[in-house]
Amino acid sequence: MASKQLSLEEAASLVADGDQVVMSGGMSASPMAMLRALVKRGARGLHAVGVVGGALNMDFLAGAGALASIDTCSVTLNPFEREAPNFLRAVQTGQIRMFDNT
Repeated sequence: MASKQLSLEEAASLVADGDQVVMSGGMSASPMAMLRALVKRGARGLHAVGVVGGALNMDFLAGAGALASIDTCSVTLNPFEREAPNFLRAVQTGQIRMFDNT
């Protein structure tokens, strides 16, 4: 039987520009290797949905210029108790649109 496993690069190539990506909030369950592969391939215009908030995952994508919008209740760098700086800058400059689903 043929293997169904994909490399990170192959998996990242399945995510098209403008697609929606959904991930959990918090600092411990972020799929950072996959997010790095998306950024490395040059993903743009993604719509991120954070289930129970966002953290380093959303901040990383915002800083890389990969996001068009974020739909979540907050993006913070807990346990450091501060807003995620890339996210905050991108929202304030209008680079990305924030949808608050508090």
